[in-house]
Amino acid sequence: MKKWMMGAAILGLTACGEGTGDVLFTAYGEDYIEKEIPASAFEDGWSVKFTKFLVTLGELKVANAKGEVAAESSQARVYDVHKAGPVEVERFTGLAAKDWVEVSYAIAPSSNATAANATQEDLAKLKAGGYAVYLEGTASKGAETKRFGWGFSQNTLYEHCESTDKGEGLTVADGGEEVVQLTIHGDHLFFDDLQSPDAKMRFDAFAAADVEGGLTGPNGEITLEELAQVDLTSLPAGTYGTGGVGNVRNLRDFVNALARTLGHYQGEGECAPKAR
Repeated sequence: MKKWMMGAAILGLTACGEGTGDVLFTAYGEDYIEKEIPASAFEDGWSVKFTKFLVTLGELKVANAKGEVAAESSQARVYDVHKAGPVEVERFTGLAAKDWVEVSYAIAPSSNATAANATQEDLAKLKAGGYAVYLEGTASKGAETKRFGWGFSQNTLYEHCESTDKGEGLTVADGGEEVVQLTIHGDHLFFDDLQSPDAKMRFDAFAAADVEGGLTGPNGEITLEELAQVDLTSLPAGTYGTGGVGNVRNLRDFVNALARTLGHYQGEGECAPKAR
């Protein structure tokens, strides 16, 4: 076995006589982030449009079941997945043409991150706030509109990624290029359960926080500080279930927990999120 170095990426694990291929990783926010989460997707009739959705992606790794690394990149980069995508994250060349069952990546704060398709201003904002994710947008229902701008500092490693149709990891074809998408699910921030597969999207409780949690009175903007004033026990029965997740007592805790579920794989594929 041999490892080949090219910039920040470690490429290789190709044995003599084996064919090789390439892997292109991309990031994508899907229509829900790029365009809109429509009112039909919410239980309570709201719609959400993001104007910015910044994500710090890094620690991309491809390995086999024994943990032998085929390719990895240590560089963290900031992407605005509200912009039209998918956008290129990393290209690895010369990987052995076979199955690589372990794929992982991180969404985590990084003082050494660089801007990918994000602006330098956006990059500075994430570094100053210590954020892994920062987003802005509006929610609307009838004539009512609420603004929000939320930053999340969770450090999350997404391990053991698998797609819904191809299974674990990825397959490198001899002489080919495998395109792999790291998919960001912005709609997860509005789920009403932390663990149930039947969670629904709701926004009424968020909108009400601008009044009920109003630290400065209702002004059309929902802050995380206002969400912290909303005790989960005050919300309608059957909504905002924690499923046994500890230390989640208010709506800000709840959204912080949901922020760890943003990272997906190949569309609807899943990874195992590990808090660090």
